[in-house]
Amino acid sequence: MGWRGRGGTGPWPGRGPFSHLPPWERPGWLYGRGACWYLYGPYRTAPPIKPEDEATLLAEQKTLIEEQLKTMQETLKKIQERLNELNK
Repeated sequence: MGWRGRGGTGPWPGRGPFSHLPPWERPGWLYGRGACWYLYGPYRTAPPIKPEDEATLLAEQKTLIEEQLKTMQETLKKIQERLNELNK
């Protein structure tokens, strides 16, 4: 399939959020009919997380954010030193 002169609707048949993709790359083709609703739709919900798993996840996130904060502070310090050098 390709462009068949559909008057500006795109190269592939059909309408909707994935009409720019060829049919074999659309969620419905890959994951079954209606996949765009349960994969990407507004009713998608995350599976429940156990409290102990949530605590572990939050601790990991906290560690990563603290490391990122340290890196950003070091970068800010280097930038400030360079600005001081340039202003002299």
